[in-house]
Amino acid sequence: MKKRLIALLLAALLLLGAASAESLRGYDKEGGYIYVTLGRYPQTAEGEVQPIIWRILTVDAEKAYLCSEYILFARPMHPNLKEYRDVLKGDFGQTELCGYLNGEFAAAAFTEEELDMLLPCENYGKVFLLDSEDVKDVGIGMGRETNIRKSPGLRAWGTPYAIANGLYVFQKKYGSHSPYWVRNQSTTDGRHARCTKDGGQLGHIEVGRANEGVRPALYLALDRYAIGGGAGTLEDPYVLTPPAIITLTPAPAAPEQP
Repeated sequence: MKKRLIALLLAALLLLGAASAESLRGYDKEGGYIYVTLGRYPQTAEGEVQPIIWRILTVDAEKAYLCSEYILFARPMHPNLKEYRDVLKGDFGQTELCGYLNGEFAAAAFTEEELDMLLPCENYGKVFLLDSEDVKDVGIGMGRETNIRKSPGLRAWGTPYAIANGLYVFQKKYGSHSPYWVRNQSTTDGRHARCTKDGGQLGHIEVGRANEGVRPALYLALDRYAIGGGAGTLEDPYVLTPPAIITLTPAPAAPEQP
């Protein structure tokens, strides 16, 4: 009986893992994005902590590529412009912002179990920024779009918390979205990094600018999560949780026969 119970439990775990892996997909032109929640961060103007919503950009055999649906806060890329250009050579992995994302932000936003669900990106750690080529890629739902109501493209909007704490907001005629950093250095001015602009295009600005937004990105390991609820929509995202771990208690030893 006990062996049968163990077998059933293991089978249930395998089915859960299979269902989870099949439920996540990348952007689809017809179906749009799958949305998930993972971690928590202040999001209301009053600083109330709420689940972070992520959109899934792509999925491969190993990982899902996620980016935050909203701009979560504003912060400089690096405080020293000359150091960014002359010493760091534009390497995002050495910037103050990269250190902050993988230090203070990660500690505030994720539990240790949630961080174990993530894979590192190059030398940027487990929490990083989008690449400029990704935000221009219409194949993953990004890129420049002319109809903001139909498709925002690379535009993103800040949370009330981010706006209340210094995030710049473009004029209403542009859609009231906000600029955010991508991780690449400008090709025309080494003191600048790439960022989004009012018209929904990529531009650049000096890395010390404090009112630029931060829209984090992650790699989710496909063998390290379970779906704890939700429907995968923006209104009802999948709730990602660490995979269930069942501890089997060994049966007590049978008493010795006299």
